[in-house]
Amino acid sequence: MAESRVVRTVVSTADRTLTGRQLAALLTPPPDGRFGYRELARAVRRALLDGRVSPRMRLPAERELAGALAVSRTTVTGAYDLLRESGYAHSRRGAGTWTALPDGQAPLGPAAFASDAESVVDLALAAPEAPADELAAALATASAELPRLARAQGYHPYGLPELRSAIADRYTRRGLPTRPEQILVTTGAQQGVSLALALLGAPGDRALAENPSYPNALDAMRGRRLRLTPVPVTGSGWDSGLLDAALRQTAPRLAYLIPDFHNPTGLLMPDEQRREVARSARATGTWLVVDETLTDIALDVPAPRPFGATAGAAAGEQVIGVGSLSKSCWGGLRVGWLRAASR
Repeated sequence: MAESRVVRTVVSTADRTLTGRQLAALLTPPPDGRFGYRELARAVRRALLDGRVSPRMRLPAERELAGALAVSRTTVTGAYDLLRESGYAHSRRGAGTWTALPDGQAPLGPAAFASDAESVVDLALAAPEAPADELAAALATASAELPRLARAQGYHPYGLPELRSAIADRYTRRGLPTRPEQILVTTGAQQGVSLALALLGAPGDRALAENPSYPNALDAMRGRRLRLTPVPVTGSGWDSGLLDAALRQTAPRLAYLIPDFHNPTGLLMPDEQRREVARSARATGTWLVVDETLTDIALDVPAPRPFGATAGAAAGEQVIGVGSLSKSCWGGLRVGWLRAASR
């Protein structure tokens, strides 16, 4: 999907360190699969510019990265030297080597790939234009309902009852039995994510998130001053071992995941892997905030069931689903929701 998108990994100072294995998973190897020092420096620079690696991240020690890439330490030393010379890294005595962007250099956005801005297809925005006929019909139906709704007081803190019921019925049809009282209607998915973070996380709490991930969700985590544990998502998908190890070693308070057509890779997490993640999260008491706003974009595969339906009854109690009409209908509707287990 959005390879050109600027993806920012927002972590606290203590967490802004890449392990050798994490960095290796984020780098694009050269055609022959063998890194020389120039190829390695070029791969790190490219990862910085397209957002897979953020500025001010501490790079792994030379020996550690050499082991992860199966290259000599001299190769890593030469690559780090090139990065420092070109302004893409700097070193501090006793603090290691940190990523940087040279003065005047910014991560690449869509406009960097074409001289005519109007000819650019912005892959960073995964939302369609409004379907004009359907929108007009929906507005006509809503207008006809307005006199009836106006006779009530109009205050519905959890959302319009009819809308909550419709969303609950949709979950039930997709394999996850849901009652209207399990639905909270929000102003878009972003508000839903922010509310879930505010409910579950306190400043200083650990939170796990994929790397790369949806930048606005990461911004919300930064706003809550959560300490982020990044887990890479590569072209081949999620690494179950890394996910399980990150959950068990850090026991985060919550984890933000996009298993349905992941943003920005477009990958779909297999059902068995969903069950594994849910089991690991249940073992560590971690709440899963699962962003399912992209579920409806399934084109050549069946639409996935809700994460809670594959997690199992017990593990599903720690899953909060986030949904929205912005990708499946139109972003201008600003209709989102949270779905949680009943207590």
